[in-house]
Amino acid sequence: MIVAYAILTVGTAVEILSLTWLGTQISVLNTISFTMFTLLLGVINGRSYGEEWYEKIRWHLKSGTEPTEDVLNGTVMNVGSKLLLTPGLVTDILGFLIILPQTRFISKNIALNLFRKKMSRREQWFFFKD
Repeated sequence: MIVAYAILTVGTAVEILSLTWLGTQISVLNTISFTMFTLLLGVINGRSYGEEWYEKIRWHLKSGTEPTEDVLNGTVMNVGSKLLLTPGLVTDILGFLIILPQTRFISKNIALNLFRKKMSRREQWFFFKD
């Protein structure tokens, strides 16, 4: 649990420093505009892809096929949208890299490898356990 708090503290400090740096480079007003734009992009992407993902999953379940690729895509896109919703330069860059089709394969491979490791160790908890 201490590691999670340390990651949260360091991540927040990095985001504040990166936004401060960006504010000095392009002005405070442009930094706020950029943050609002990425928030809007995250909302639009999350809503549109979320509905599409939900329909694909429903189609697979009705047809009796496994929706493995669609579940992986939906999960990764959901994480990308959430990163765009979070104010900060680093999370926005990561969110953009995830939602872009040319670089999405990297995050899909990371998520798939993480899931396979957890399954091979027969762990019930995917993120943290109490």
